[in-house]
Amino acid sequence: MHHKFAYVKKKQYFCSANRNNMKKQILIIGCLLALSLSATAAVSTIDSLLNVLETEVAQSDKYIARKQARIDSLCSLRRKTPEVQLRIAGEYQHFQSDSSRVWYLKLQHADEPIRTQAYIGFVKLLASSGHFSNAIAYLNSPSAPSINSVEGYKMAWLLYSEAAAGTQVPMFREEQEMKAGLYYDSMMVALEHGAASSQEYALWYQLYRASERTDWKEAIRCNEKLISFLTPDEHQYAILAYGNAMLYEQAGDLTKRREWLIRSAITDVRCGITDNGSSWMVAQDCFDEGDLKRAYCFSDYSLTNATFFNAPTRYIQNFTPGHLIANRYEYELQRYSTRLTVVLLLLIVMLAATLGLCVYSWRQNRKLKALNEQMSVVNAQLKESNNVKEQYICRYLEVYSDYIRRLTTMARKAGEKDPTAFMEHEMENFYRSFDDTFLSIYGSFVQDFNDLLKPEARITPKPGERMTVEMRIFALILLGITSSAKIAELLCYSPNTISNYRVKMKNNCLGNRDTFEQRIQHIRTFS
Repeated sequence: MHHKFAYVKKKQYFCSANRNNMKKQILIIGCLLALSLSATAAVSTIDSLLNVLETEVAQSDKYIARKQARIDSLCSLRRKTPEVQLRIAGEYQHFQSDSSRVWYLKLQHADEPIRTQAYIGFVKLLASSGHFSNAIAYLNSPSAPSINSVEGYKMAWLLYSEAAAGTQVPMFREEQEMKAGLYYDSMMVALEHGAASSQEYALWYQLYRASERTDWKEAIRCNEKLISFLTPDEHQYAILAYGNAMLYEQAGDLTKRREWLIRSAITDVRCGITDNGSSWMVAQDCFDEGDLKRAYCFSDYSLTNATFFNAPTRYIQNFTPGHLIANRYEYELQRYSTRLTVVLLLLIVMLAATLGLCVYSWRQNRKLKALNEQMSVVNAQLKESNNVKEQYICRYLEVYSDYIRRLTTMARKAGEKDPTAFMEHEMENFYRSFDDTFLSIYGSFVQDFNDLLKPEARITPKPGERMTVEMRIFALILLGITSSAKIAELLCYSPNTISNYRVKMKNNCLGNRDTFEQRIQHIRTFS
């Protein structure tokens, strides 16, 4: 009893284990299917975004013209207040660095807070153009206004961070990193104080704190919340989308990184921005994926904009990958051109060969047509000749048959003792002569006649004979004599006997008995 209970418990345990294993397997399969569908959807999204970016780049001149028209309308104002001048400088900020620098310098003696905003914008411009030493010198100049704001601290932090990353001297790098850290701390304090009054400050504060903890999921959540306040047609959207791509890169999600880079590039194009940070990275991704056409398109667009913006750092940043992409694209175009030339040559050769075959076929057809015409003439002559032969044979048979009857009549009148024997003898000669004459024209008639009969009804002539009575009857039918009375007259039989033979052969034929005599008439094998 104890063993039985243990067995039942063991069986229940294994059943439960099997059910758990099945649940785990189903869960794993479901997860794999979900991942597969998610990957497919992500690829589809990226491809759709790339199509949009490709379309927008193709009409980028329209957006740049719109941007220039907006700047020209501001510049055409008769009275340019400091606020208008600041707007003009801001419009040029990511469009044309030289013009932006000119307008910012006009505001260095303006009243606060215009002067501070122009000062921050000018330092940003110097930093984005690669003039880090000039930007730092201007930031620390005695005449520089106070930058006790989140925007000012952020500008200084980014400036020193980029300067530290760009220097190769360890001592200078450490100094720049230390100053960057000080400005970062000041920015975080300002953000923390403003978090209570502004949701935007609160989100920025949470974003930077999450980044410090490498909590990329939380950082992405905060950044995407900030993005949700904007529309895809604002330049700030492109900046935050680029930042989101960098956060996804830190999180290890390269698909999402690529998606947000493309979104950033699309907004840059639509805003007429020529200081592009996203499009050249999208070009590099396309190049790595083997999509040379798009890689060349986006790379060429980025290099053209870098030249127009006139920032050495941005141009150098784009030149190396752009040059590599352009060389590879030209190489593939050359390969394609070579393959196309080979294919065209092969098509020309095939076309020439086809043309030659057509000419040869045309000539052969002409020869065949001439031969057919000759054959038609010969066949017509043969048919006419055979018709003549058949007519002569029929005429010969009539004369011969009538001759035998006349001789028999004369024999009776002359008092011949046995005129019947005389007639039989003459008929035998007549049949022999008929057989020889007919078979000299239709040499295979006996075989062809038997082929139309059932195997058991086929006829073999007796020794010394070439055809039987049945064969002679149907030989005359072949010659066109179809009347039983006429056949009886020629062969010296009664019409009733001829009719019986005809019915007998029809009953023993292969196929339809009603068409038997027609098939006999179609025997046309001439010797």
